[in-house]
Parts: sequence; C-alpha cells; structure tokens
Amino acid sequence: MATATATDFSSIPDNKGCSGYDYEFIDGEPRDQLKCSICHLVLRDPHQVTCCSNRFCKSCLDQLQGKNCPLCREPINDNYFRDGGINREIISLKVYCTNSEEGCEWQGTINETDTSIDTHLNSCPYQLVPCTNGCGEKIRKSSLKTHLTNNCPKRIVNCQICKRKGTHQLITSRSHLDECPDLPIQCSNEGCNEKMLRRSLASHNETCPKAIIPCEYNTVGCDERMKREEQEKHNEESTKVHLQMTKKQLQVTTETLKAALEKKHPLIASNEVFKLSQFAEKKESNGIWQSPGFYTLQGGYKMELHVCPNGYKEAKGTHVSCSIGLMAGEYDDTLEWPFRGEVTVELLNQLEDKNHKKETVSFNETTRDEPRQRVREGKSSRGLGIFKFISHEQLEYNPATNCQYLKDDSLYFRVSVKVTSKTKPWLVGASGIQKLNKENR
Repeated sequence: MATATATDFSSIPDNKGCSGYDYEFIDGEPRDQLKCSICHLVLRDPHQVTCCSNRFCKSCLDQLQGKNCPLCREPINDNYFRDGGINREIISLKVYCTNSEEGCEWQGTINETDTSIDTHLNSCPYQLVPCTNGCGEKIRKSSLKTHLTNNCPKRIVNCQICKRKGTHQLITSRSHLDECPDLPIQCSNEGCNEKMLRRSLASHNETCPKAIIPCEYNTVGCDERMKREEQEKHNEESTKVHLQMTKKQLQVTTETLKAALEKKHPLIASNEVFKLSQFAEKKESNGIWQSPGFYTLQGGYKMELHVCPNGYKEAKGTHVSCSIGLMAGEYDDTLEWPFRGEVTVELLNQLEDKNHKKETVSFNETTRDEPRQRVREGKSSRGLGIFKFISHEQLEYNPATNCQYLKDDSLYFRVSVKVTSKTKPWLVGASGIQKLNKENR
C-alpha cells in the first residue's frame, strides 16, 4: 500500500450537494472523528474505507466511484463498509431545530427517535414549505393558511364588479379590468358625460346624441358626417341634394340590372335581413323557423331561410342550424333549372357592423338535384345548408370582440345570393325590362 506524504484535496468536491448533517449541536461541535473527510460535516450514513480507515458520508463516496481515495490516493472501488457504531453515536447527538433563529425552541436528537429532528420538521410551525397553490413562494408553515387566504397571487377570488371567479393575479390585472363587462365606463363621445357598464357601451353608442355618424344618405353618395343630434337638421338643409343623389343612384341601379339581364351576367340579390324573435322558446320546442319568401332580384328565383335554433341531427342541442330552400316563384318559367349559384347567410353582430358570422352555401353541379330543382306551387323544397352554423355558446356576449349575436331573445340574419344560372331572355322580353324599370322608380 502506498503511503501519501501529503493529503491531496484537489479531487474532493465542495460541500454543495453533499449530505452530511449541518445542524447546531447542543453540546458543542462534535469531535473530528464524527465528521466526513470530504464534506467536513457530521457524517450521514457513515462508511469506512479499508485503504486508510477514514470515514465518509455514503453520498460523498458515491461521487468518487471510479476514483482514488482523496486522502491516501488508493483506488476505492467497493473497499468500504458501513460503520454502525459511529452511526449510533451520531444519531443520538442532540441538536437545535434548524429554525431556532426564527424562534423555534425545540431540541432533540438527529433521528431514529420520536423526538428526532426529521419528525419535528414535519410539524415545525417555523419550517419553510412551498405554497400549495403553486405560486412559487416558500412560507413558514404557521403562516401558510394566511398566505393562501390573503396573500397568494394564485388564490381564487371573485371580481368585486362582475363577480367573475379567477386567480387574484388575473382578476386584479390590467387585462381583466380592460374587459370586465360590469366596470363603469364613461362614454368616449366628446360632449357626452354619461357613465354606464362596459357591456352597455356599444348599445349606448347606437343612440348617443353625441356619436359621430354618417349621413343616412351615404349609400347614395352623401359623405357628410355629423353628431347624431344634428342629423335631422342636416337632412332638412340637404333635402334637395339628397333627392338628386337618390334619383341618380336609382338610374344607375336600373341600368345595371338591365345590362345584367341582357348580358346574362351573374346577379347579386339585394341584402335581405330577417329577424328571428322568441329564440329561447323556439330552441326549447326544437322548432324550425322559416323566413318570409324573397326573390334573388326582380324577375329572379324565390327562396326562404330555414333556421333550427336547437340544431339538426348531430348539431342538435349544441348549435344553431341554417339552410336555404327554393320556393315556387312568379318568374320560374323564365328561369333556367336546376338553380345554380351561391347563397351567403350572415348572423349579424347586434353591437356593431363587424364580426358577423358568415357561411356560404353553393348550389352547383356537385350538389344533389333535389335542393336545386324547381318547386311547384304547394310543394316544399328540401333545403341545403350548414348543420353546425354557430354554437349556442358563441351567441352570447363576448367582451374581447364586442360581439353579441343573441340580444333581447332575437337573432338577425342577412341573406345575399349570387346567381350563375341563366335566364331565358326570349321569354322575359322587353315587357320584363319595362316592369323592372317601373318598379324601381
């Protein structure tokens, strides 16, 4: 066996991560023979090496596997054994609680008795424990209940304004306050001092006398914008101009429709808006609501919108279903069958003119014949549409998008049609064009 002339500590790891006992001992610092030669703390699970008879913590030895003894430089391998005698002496050493500086007066032995420090720390009120809500903080066990109830940022609370439930961190954040539907908000229109709940702000803006709105005749060319309260005065002062604009627009529309009929271009129907009332009652009864019949345009196909508030088939109970059906119309003899085109159905956001729910149904060569064929008087058409048009949850108010489809127990649908079928111009003739012009005057 080689004899080391000096101890080489370069291969000895530092104390970090070692498992010796680091306590304050009641009877003073233990003798050196009870300390690990690697971590220099009181031995935990002491093992003695056979090469130089020095003792080390078992976990400290495990870090030296495949290396030489740090004291005598002999290979260690498995040449060590557990020192039970030394271990009995160590575990009977009396220590103070590790939380003594925080006020704990407990005293006991290291372990293996009812008064061991491990047993005590499980119930020590001064012991630091992680927050059970997962906020990342460590709190004295005696203060944990208070922390969870009053201080934890992840404790569950209700918003004092809208009563929404969430973590304290979320409910008190800027993001929640920016969308809380019951937070009092002052109208943003200059000159209006009214305050209302955020959920009512959009509705208020629809009637606010100080809101800036376009002229009612903007669709015919008037670009004026004014406060709502000034609208009536503007109309009175601009009556002559508005009439001229309206007349000009009617002339343009008439010419466009005439050209479309003559050149067989695809035609777009004027937007038709329908109101479905008593939504809750129709949903509860699983009924089907049908709109009044409407024409794609004068001289065009006649259609109707079907709505099932509680859904068809696989959408039943979870979605609103919509479909479009053909009806017997006045001009069917002059139209080409089967019908071809696209029908767009929009469920309108009742708070502002955006975020409408839109779906398009195509009647084309790949569509089965039945929904596209001519319907005779007294017969009904099998509709074509979308089972899962919109879920029931999406109908309610969404503060993030300022969107509300269901309001006052009513829905509003807008339908527009792009027709690609051709008319039979030799049957329509000049009389049909004259009738169209007359009705648009």
